[in-house]
Amino acid sequence: MEKTNREYVLRSPVWQHYDCYKDAKGKKKARCHYCGKSLVGDPSGNGTSSLGRHTQRCLKKQKEKGKQLNLELNPTSVEGQGVLGTWKFDQEFIRAGLVEMIILDEMPFRSVEKEGFKRFMARACPMFKIPSRRSIREDCFRLFLEQKGKLRDYFKIKCGGRVSITTDSWTSCQNFNYMCITAHFVGKDWKLYKKVISFCKITSHKGIDLNDAIADCLEHWGLKNIFTVTVDNASANDTTLLHLRDRLEEWGTNIVGGKYLHMRCIAHIVNLIVSDGLEEMGMSIRRVREAVRWVRSSPSRLAKFKECVEFHNIESKKMLSLDVPTRWNSTYYMLEAAVLFEDAFSSLERKDKEYKPELKAKRYKNQEIGVPQHEDWKNAKVLMKYLKFFHDLTLIASTTSVVTSHRFLREFGRVFYHVEKMMNSKDDDIVRMGMKMKAKVDKYWSEKDCVNFRLNMLVYMAVVFDPRHKMNYPEHIFKKMCGDDRAKVLVKELNDELEKLFEYYQSKMPPPAPSSPSKRRVQVATSSSPRSGSDSDESYDDYDPDDDYGKPQAGHTKSELEKYLVHPREYDDAEEEFDVLKWWKTNAMRYPILSEMAKDLFAVPMSTVPSESVFSTSGRVLDEFRSSLHPKIVEALICSQDWLRSSSSEFVEHLDGEDDDYEDQEDFVNVYNAIMVDEVERCEHVNEHEGTSTSNVGGSDVFGSRSGTNQGGGSNASFISLEPDE
Repeated sequence: MEKTNREYVLRSPVWQHYDCYKDAKGKKKARCHYCGKSLVGDPSGNGTSSLGRHTQRCLKKQKEKGKQLNLELNPTSVEGQGVLGTWKFDQEFIRAGLVEMIILDEMPFRSVEKEGFKRFMARACPMFKIPSRRSIREDCFRLFLEQKGKLRDYFKIKCGGRVSITTDSWTSCQNFNYMCITAHFVGKDWKLYKKVISFCKITSHKGIDLNDAIADCLEHWGLKNIFTVTVDNASANDTTLLHLRDRLEEWGTNIVGGKYLHMRCIAHIVNLIVSDGLEEMGMSIRRVREAVRWVRSSPSRLAKFKECVEFHNIESKKMLSLDVPTRWNSTYYMLEAAVLFEDAFSSLERKDKEYKPELKAKRYKNQEIGVPQHEDWKNAKVLMKYLKFFHDLTLIASTTSVVTSHRFLREFGRVFYHVEKMMNSKDDDIVRMGMKMKAKVDKYWSEKDCVNFRLNMLVYMAVVFDPRHKMNYPEHIFKKMCGDDRAKVLVKELNDELEKLFEYYQSKMPPPAPSSPSKRRVQVATSSSPRSGSDSDESYDDYDPDDDYGKPQAGHTKSELEKYLVHPREYDDAEEEFDVLKWWKTNAMRYPILSEMAKDLFAVPMSTVPSESVFSTSGRVLDEFRSSLHPKIVEALICSQDWLRSSSSEFVEHLDGEDDDYEDQEDFVNVYNAIMVDEVERCEHVNEHEGTSTSNVGGSDVFGSRSGTNQGGGSNASFISLEPDE
């Protein structure tokens, strides 16, 4: 007997939320009334469980859509103002903010499990489910990989030219050697950028090991077009740069045989110059130092000194600070504050009967020190003026927010001017200091009373690319230092080097499309950057910009370089700071090859301070109580902090596509698992050799829980605790 098909009766109440239909292949489907999504809708073969779960989610979403949103005041860039908007609870959004707070404020992961934080969140946002410290650590590392991927893509797509790097090394309290590498570049938007791209563990401070770490980092980031590497004067760095030059030659990205690759840190050289000079510090400065030391030695003495300050109505926010003999800038800070209180120190002799006898009892090289007299204060003020110049010069060389490479030659000339002025002083102590400084200046920056062309020639070229100076100011400096005859030779050498570099860039660029040159001369102003003094009448600054120094004749112009040099210079308004990057951005169509050279020249950092400053952060992250950081986690936290603090819309572009998400996830799993395996192996090694428990090794988690102690020399504190999350 033939079996008849009968229609299946839909008894479940879930069907009232769906429309049933058949697709093109004849399969039964169910379409949701709320979101329109199609699901499998064959009740006889599939059941209704999946439909029921989808209905619950959909109804919840519809219910939330009908809820009234909370109002919030969103802050704007204008201080004290905001924009009224709406707010809706989002667990993941708040969790991401918590991760950024942990990284930016250098907080231990265990902070999220502290009682105080839990109470605060219970009042601030009771709906937020606080993640465990393990989850926060994973989120921090995931954030690092996401930001790293975006930055790598930025280098590939929007980095305008070559990249200059600064690097320095450091030994942590774990006795691990770390190297920091910072990339400096001018983007296609003609803005100067600085990004920490590596904070990696290295095997030693030897040149070959440093080179391997730098080369691996550059290859990993795809940054093979390196323009310069700024390092300090350590001998190992000379070996590093020799090997790195060979590596760049293998990659085919070396410029003129690597002639311009090695850039010495100016701030480090200035430090050596001034430190040598202060070794000849006279008795006047020692008297001021001992007077400051005496006042700060006890609260009662400081109280009496404050009474003297009030008596003389001395109004100053600065207070006495004692210098550190190994840091010359602290000597400057000490003198800067102390000279303001000269009258108070004089009154202290009458106010406190112990002040003068105790200082007279102190001796230096069998000579009585005593209290500072009026002549001593005069000498201190003279020295402070010289130290102020070197202090401001260090600030200029260390800044990373504005271009500094085109300013070096001017400051270079001012160093010679101040050292010569010290050598011609009437004070014998100042003369001796000047002689010591001159010897150090000659070692690094001069040669037989003339410019030392063993210096990186880029420092001279950068001035030429300043449209206010071009070749005029270099020739002016050469004449001041070496005389007219030698200056002509040096200008010719500089011209030859410029032409070689120009020919290299010309060979790497396609022929420019024809375009009409800009007819408007541009003068752009920006916020001022630190200046090294206000002496406008100094001989090294006093030159006539209209003099015809080294200018090619108009009838012989051929190349783009010659056209630039012969074109009239820009007017230099002393009241406004000239923005050289904006000028080149405006004139990029007129000088397409030179504009690419300008990008690379103006990105060159004059000091290693951008990398050295990272060690201040790492020193807070890794101290004797918080020494259980895995090197990979250290790098993730240090780099992420730098990227978040200097975040820009250009570096937070989201990369679309499932393949990218899968690659990021795969990278995270592989690297993070390797870290955890390494931690387990390290802790097992401790158990075998020291009998420690893995549930309480050091009592610390990454980024600094302070729950552990550092007993027994801190041997246990260098391992990450592996207790499971609650």
